[in-house]
Amino acid sequence: MKKVLRVSLAVVLMFGVAMVGTATRLWAADPMPASVQTSGFLDVYYSYNTNNPPSRFNGGSNFDFRHDNFSVSLAELVFQKTPDPVGFRIDLNFGETTDWVHCGAPFCNGITSSEEPYRHVQQAYFSWVGPGIGFDIGKMTTHMGAEVIESKDNWNYTRGLLFAWAIPYYHAGIKMSLPVSDQVYINGYIYNGWNNVVDSGDTKTYGVQIGLKPTEKFSALLNWIGPEDGLSGGLDRHVYEAIATLNVNNNLAFMVDYNYGRQDGPAGEDQTYNGVAVYGRWASSTEPCAVALRYEWTDDEDNLMYGTGTSPKVQEVTVTGEHKVAKNLLVRLEYRHDTSNKEIFEEEGAPLGSETQNRVVAGLVYSF
Repeated sequence: MKKVLRVSLAVVLMFGVAMVGTATRLWAADPMPASVQTSGFLDVYYSYNTNNPPSRFNGGSNFDFRHDNFSVSLAELVFQKTPDPVGFRIDLNFGETTDWVHCGAPFCNGITSSEEPYRHVQQAYFSWVGPGIGFDIGKMTTHMGAEVIESKDNWNYTRGLLFAWAIPYYHAGIKMSLPVSDQVYINGYIYNGWNNVVDSGDTKTYGVQIGLKPTEKFSALLNWIGPEDGLSGGLDRHVYEAIATLNVNNNLAFMVDYNYGRQDGPAGEDQTYNGVAVYGRWASSTEPCAVALRYEWTDDEDNLMYGTGTSPKVQEVTVTGEHKVAKNLLVRLEYRHDTSNKEIFEEEGAPLGSETQNRVVAGLVYSF
């Protein structure tokens, strides 16, 4: 009996060693196919607001929330495979930025909603490309806007008024891409809604994007999204947008973004808002540095954008200096001045008691 046990134990040990060796070889191998690309970044910042807001929360823009704090804005990890003919993309996000995008202020309050399971998945979609057409299906960031969630891909560190208040962040649905020529493409979208994965209404939201590039230096985007219900108590919100970009040369570029939104009010009246953003960016040819300028003007005529109840006209001017360190670390120093014809900004000793706000923001983004 003991002999049988010794033989059995020897067999088990040999099998175990073989399995460990196999696992070691599998672990040592590339854990992901070579066709899958990985990338990511870490975004941290320090912000100082001269109004010294009592809540220590900066108003007016998105993601640079904390006054007089060193903060982690966003950490992102991306996995993607270029469609050939099938591919995919997954963006995993962590930090206050993703909490705001999915839950709003003040960062969910610990309440689980239908969007909670998706908060750390900024994008997750399959792609398929066929002859003259392509499809993306899943969760994706919006096609609207001149700016995006990732600060490294914008000209300025803080986000503008139009990005923060006039358009959605993300959707779940399907995108159809139709390249017409080298100068023209058309994208069509069917979404569950505005900033939701789980459909909360009885109708879908639709979108169209027309891309134009008549010359190497000039390009334009024409965007539309709608209808969307349940925003500010109104019905059938539509947003129209035109974006134009001019690359004067390798050093100098300009961009203009015009945004117009309308919806049917609770009593059937027509409610609107509109705004324009003008950008300029100069980059050095000899040094890894650049300077960007942004000016915005918005008119929230029917109190649809800001939700303050005062229907303000808001402007902002932002100046951003940037320097790249060792190709991976982007350092930005920014001054921003916001002004309104109504008292919508916090001020020390008087919540929502100021028509102006000034901020200095230092942002660092490490990409890999």
